[in-house]
Amino acid sequence: VRRCGDQMGVLGRWEMLAWADQRLMLIVWLLASSATAVGVVYDAGSNWEVTSVLFGCATSFLSSILVALMSCMIIVCRAMTVMVDAYGCHIAGIPDLAEAKHDWNVLKAILTKTSATIEPCFVVLVGVAIVMVPSLVADFLALGLNPYAMAPLLQNVILIAGIFRMLFVAGAISDKCSRVPSLVNSLPFGRGSERVQQHIVEHIVHSGVGFYICDVRVTTELVVKFMFKWTVLAFGISTALFANT
Repeated sequence: VRRCGDQMGVLGRWEMLAWADQRLMLIVWLLASSATAVGVVYDAGSNWEVTSVLFGCATSFLSSILVALMSCMIIVCRAMTVMVDAYGCHIAGIPDLAEAKHDWNVLKAILTKTSATIEPCFVVLVGVAIVMVPSLVADFLALGLNPYAMAPLLQNVILIAGIFRMLFVAGAISDKCSRVPSLVNSLPFGRGSERVQQHIVEHIVHSGVGFYICDVRVTTELVVKFMFKWTVLAFGISTALFANT
């Protein structure tokens, strides 16, 4: 991805966005670790036990792994987003539409290969979010606004927010790809090129380029629906379980 970004001349912009994402994820990790530390201190009180300290260290280590994976996924997704933007800026200066079609096919191959490469880590993080959302709702219903419970609940909220941010960054790739056909259709390529231009637009539309996970095209709309429906479902299931007990 770095080599392709260098060839497309977007390496500088990618690094700038990557550094901004790294700083934001560092803040997420610090907030999650601080919530864990507060929970350990409140749990231990005046009697420090080894189990409490070990539990806090293990929780902080696991949250560090999750934040590191999220950071890596966001960096890769940013690279793909910048490449799509670069294609949109570059196509206006391409005199030959055949070259535009070739460049789009190259971009499609890059996105497909990159999506398949990071798919396992992406699936793991989505699975973590699927498990954490109902766990968070169940803990809140069981413990309420207990000060002892607020620290671990806050840590889970921060991690879930980081995962959903990763999903939104990934969904932006498909959203940008879906806007390319209208961009190509609006550009003037000269008299007599209307038929070729329409062929390029149809080729881009039917190619279905985007960010795919398990053959599912990830879009912002899909992420919003998943976030809303799964939260409502988790809250409903947790409420029903607590009502029965």
